[in-house]
Amino acid sequence: MKSVPSIAFDYRPCRGLAVAIVILTLLAVLAIFLSGIYPTAKLLMVMVVAVHGFRALVRHLKPKFVRVARGEGGWLLVDHEGSDHPVGLINHVRRGFLLVLAFRQDGVGRHYLVLTPDNSDSELRRRLILILATDSNQPAVTTTY
Repeated sequence: MKSVPSIAFDYRPCRGLAVAIVILTLLAVLAIFLSGIYPTAKLLMVMVVAVHGFRALVRHLKPKFVRVARGEGGWLLVDHEGSDHPVGLINHVRRGFLLVLAFRQDGVGRHYLVLTPDNSDSELRRRLILILATDSNQPAVTTTY
């Protein structure tokens, strides 16, 4: 019987992605200010964009889960209190240096984790890609540039 490859690692948010969220929010605000719409509509749109950008930044910088593990029982996400949450890997996407893992937790929804060279070392990423490649149940989208 073939053993299930296991892996466990701590997850921390990517600083580069946080910077990208801030830059894109600022560019959206700038585009609104440079548009020719009425000033009251501009103010309303800027407020919506700023709130959405702030929420996206907070969600990224304060993830619900701080540890990811895979073993014989499947995938687990561990929260700040140390509670294990069994999840299913529904997809993984590899685009250049980005690796995005999409998990589904019953009754809660989906969770996405973005791994980059900023928040994971190359050995971890290599092992994770090999594990994902050997898991025949999961669809994958892989593109390397």
